[in-house]
Amino acid sequence: MSSTSIVSIAKNLQPLISQYRREGEIQAGLASPVVEAVGKAGLFRMFAPKEVGGLELTPSEAFRATVEISAADPAVSWYIVNSMPACMLAASLPEAERNALFAEPDRNFGFSAVALAKASPVAGGYRLNGTWPVVTGCNDAKWCALAGIVMEGDVPRPSILNPGRPDGRVFLVPTEQLEIVQTWQDAAAMRGTGSNQATARDIFVPDALACAMGGTPLIDRALYRHSPSLLTLPIFAAVAVGVLQGAIDAASVEIKTKVSSVTGKALRDQTETQVAIADASAALRAIRAGSIEAFDGVWEALKAGGEVSNQVKAEIYSSSFYAGDVARKMVSLLYTKGSRAAFIQGHALERCMANIHAVVAAIDARRGFHHSAGAVMLGGEPLEPSF
Repeated sequence: MSSTSIVSIAKNLQPLISQYRREGEIQAGLASPVVEAVGKAGLFRMFAPKEVGGLELTPSEAFRATVEISAADPAVSWYIVNSMPACMLAASLPEAERNALFAEPDRNFGFSAVALAKASPVAGGYRLNGTWPVVTGCNDAKWCALAGIVMEGDVPRPSILNPGRPDGRVFLVPTEQLEIVQTWQDAAAMRGTGSNQATARDIFVPDALACAMGGTPLIDRALYRHSPSLLTLPIFAAVAVGVLQGAIDAASVEIKTKVSSVTGKALRDQTETQVAIADASAALRAIRAGSIEAFDGVWEALKAGGEVSNQVKAEIYSSSFYAGDVARKMVSLLYTKGSRAAFIQGHALERCMANIHAVVAAIDARRGFHHSAGAVMLGGEPLEPSF
């Protein structure tokens, strides 16, 4: 699929997504028509193998599509991005388990990268116990991909694939086996993501569905030759870029039609407002283009086979964090330049302001990759172990 066609599909979904955005915020979960439409369009399967009906897009194609969806509602793109790790892990599963994972191919996947669970080895697999406070889209997902640590008694088991680190895995679990608690209704931002709490109580997970990071995937193609974080972290940044695009659209409508209650002058004629729109638009073009350029570099390295160099990783990680930081700064600027209506709950700019801070806060949890990128660029070694 070409980037033009996937972006066109994403753009065509924008009116429907915008129509149901407020409903999703009120009910603290995406509206069913949105989940169904996005699923049928294949957007939850952007990184899934073709063997299970996945689109298997290039990273830059997925980035562009995610930006367009996020411009309409970042909660929808959060569903999409959080479905990517399970889709990529599918390449490491035996055929039967892979097919079971995509028995309902239009469904999203729940996901939590925070290893808050403990897994005890038993015959044929593991017993999983733990609670994940935030699992995006779990109410709509048939499967959840949940991080945990394999234990030997009361201590973490050492990893064979990653010496010196604990044996951390992503466990693929049917959602019906989890206890879901509706905790997200009190969220102040990204309410449509339905990121509720999930608990596993002594759930048996077969060996084949306990995915270790590293090693050669059974489907050995470029998209699956590295840890999912190399591709998914930058896609999370695409969500922030999309929020900025949505904020520019919302601010432009606001500014073109409103008059300052202080000066009596049309907002569109005020120099500082004009500069704000110009700067935000220039920033959008810069971070979008820079991220895509860095992503293309990663893709070329993956296609070539072998290891992706630390320099290439440094470029994509630095671009990702910079994109998030700039998007947050520009959305905040536009919020202050709009009319006072933007201070009302539910206003488009008010939602952009809340959502951009939530999105970048999530990206900030991996800020060690940003620091490591700088260290590499200065000739040093990355400080982040999973860099």
